[in-house]
Amino acid sequence: MKAKKPKVSEPSALDKLSASFVKAFQNDFENFGIEAIEKLREQNPAKYAEIASRLIAVVEPKLEGFEGAKNMHDVAIALLKSVGFNDPDDNSIEKAIEANDKFIDNLQHIHQCALADEQEVH
Repeated sequence: MKAKKPKVSEPSALDKLSASFVKAFQNDFENFGIEAIEKLREQNPAKYAEIASRLIAVVEPKLEGFEGAKNMHDVAIALLKSVGFNDPDDNSIEKAIEANDKFIDNLQHIHQCALADEQEVH
Protein backbone atom coordinates (compact mmCIF):
# COMPACT_ATOMS: atom_id res chain seq x y z
CA MET A 1 0.00 0.00 0.00
CA LYS A 2 1.33 3.44 -0.99
CA ALA A 3 1.72 6.08 1.73
CA LYS A 4 -0.71 8.98 1.53
CA LYS A 5 0.95 12.20 0.40
CA PRO A 6 0.16 14.99 2.90
CA LYS A 7 -1.68 18.05 1.63
CA VAL A 8 0.52 21.12 1.22
CA SER A 9 -1.28 22.86 4.08
CA GLU A 10 -0.74 19.90 6.43
CA PRO A 11 2.57 19.41 8.23
CA SER A 12 4.29 16.15 7.41
CA ALA A 13 4.62 13.38 9.99
CA LEU A 14 8.31 14.28 10.33
CA ASP A 15 7.43 17.94 10.95
CA LYS A 16 4.89 16.93 13.59
CA LEU A 17 7.35 14.59 15.29
CA SER A 18 10.12 17.19 15.18
CA ALA A 19 7.86 19.85 16.68
CA SER A 20 6.74 17.44 19.42
CA PHE A 21 10.32 16.50 20.25
CA VAL A 22 11.45 20.13 20.41
CA LYS A 23 8.49 20.95 22.67
CA ALA A 24 9.28 18.01 24.98
CA PHE A 25 12.94 19.00 25.04
CA GLN A 26 11.97 22.57 25.88
CA ASN A 27 9.70 21.37 28.70
CA ASP A 28 12.53 19.22 30.04
CA PHE A 29 14.86 22.21 29.95
CA GLU A 30 12.30 24.38 31.74
CA ASN A 31 11.93 21.73 34.47
CA PHE A 32 15.58 20.80 34.97
CA GLY A 33 17.32 23.93 33.76
CA ILE A 34 20.73 24.57 32.40
CA GLU A 35 22.35 22.16 34.86
CA ALA A 36 21.22 19.17 32.78
CA ILE A 37 22.79 20.64 29.65
CA GLU A 38 26.01 21.47 31.48
CA LYS A 39 26.15 17.93 32.87
CA LEU A 40 25.66 16.42 29.42
CA ARG A 41 28.33 18.70 27.92
CA GLU A 42 30.82 17.70 30.61
CA GLN A 43 30.05 13.95 30.61
CA ASN A 44 29.51 13.40 26.89
CA PRO A 45 30.68 16.28 24.65
CA ALA A 46 30.11 14.27 21.46
CA LYS A 47 26.46 13.61 22.35
CA TYR A 48 26.07 17.25 23.37
CA ALA A 49 27.34 18.40 19.95
CA GLU A 50 25.12 15.88 18.15
CA ILE A 51 22.00 17.05 19.96
CA ALA A 52 22.86 20.69 19.38
CA SER A 53 23.34 20.15 15.64
CA ARG A 54 20.08 18.22 15.39
CA LEU A 55 18.17 20.90 17.25
CA ILE A 56 19.56 23.59 14.99
CA ALA A 57 18.42 21.59 11.94
CA VAL A 58 14.92 21.10 13.42
CA VAL A 59 14.46 24.66 14.63
CA GLU A 60 15.72 26.34 11.45
CA PRO A 61 12.65 27.70 9.67
CA LYS A 62 11.52 25.87 6.59
CA LEU A 63 10.95 28.41 3.87
CA GLU A 64 7.98 27.81 1.63
CA GLY A 65 6.62 29.39 -1.50
CA PHE A 66 8.75 31.97 -3.24
CA GLU A 67 11.04 32.44 -0.21
CA GLY A 68 12.01 28.78 -0.30
CA ALA A 69 12.47 28.60 -4.07
CA LYS A 70 15.95 27.48 -5.04
CA ASN A 71 15.43 27.30 -8.79
CA MET A 72 12.91 28.09 -11.53
CA HIS A 73 11.18 24.74 -10.97
CA ASP A 74 10.43 25.80 -7.38
CA VAL A 75 9.32 29.28 -8.54
CA ALA A 76 6.94 27.69 -11.05
CA ILE A 77 5.42 25.46 -8.35
CA ALA A 78 4.99 28.50 -6.06
CA LEU A 79 3.32 30.42 -8.90
CA LEU A 80 0.91 27.57 -9.59
CA LYS A 81 0.13 27.14 -5.89
CA SER A 82 -0.58 30.88 -5.66
CA VAL A 83 -3.56 30.31 -7.96
CA GLY A 84 -4.75 27.16 -6.20
CA PHE A 85 -2.98 24.52 -8.33
CA ASN A 86 -1.52 22.60 -5.39
CA ASP A 87 -0.26 19.43 -7.06
CA PRO A 88 1.06 20.44 -10.51
CA ASP A 89 2.41 17.88 -12.96
CA ASP A 90 5.73 18.31 -14.81
CA ASN A 91 4.06 19.63 -17.96
CA SER A 92 2.20 22.30 -16.00
CA ILE A 93 5.39 23.28 -14.20
CA GLU A 94 7.20 23.67 -17.52
CA LYS A 95 4.34 25.84 -18.85
CA ALA A 96 4.49 27.97 -15.69
CA ILE A 97 8.24 28.50 -16.23
CA GLU A 98 7.54 29.61 -19.81
CA ALA A 99 4.74 31.93 -18.65
CA ASN A 100 7.01 33.43 -16.01
CA ASP A 101 9.75 34.00 -18.62
CA LYS A 102 7.23 35.87 -20.81
CA PHE A 103 6.06 37.87 -17.80
CA ILE A 104 9.66 38.87 -16.99
CA ASP A 105 10.20 39.86 -20.64
CA ASN A 106 7.10 42.09 -20.44
CA LEU A 107 8.31 43.70 -17.22
CA GLN A 108 11.69 44.40 -18.79
CA HIS A 109 9.94 45.92 -21.81
CA ILE A 110 7.91 48.21 -19.51
CA HIS A 111 11.14 49.25 -17.81
CA GLN A 112 12.88 49.98 -21.12
CA CYS A 113 9.91 52.06 -22.30
CA ALA A 114 9.95 54.05 -19.07
CA LEU A 115 13.69 54.70 -19.46
CA ALA A 116 13.15 55.84 -23.05
CA ASP A 117 10.34 58.18 -21.92
CA GLU A 118 12.61 59.65 -19.24
CA GLN A 119 15.35 60.28 -21.79
CA GLU A 120 12.88 62.10 -24.10
CA VAL A 121 11.81 64.39 -21.26
CA HIS A 122 15.38 65.41 -20.46
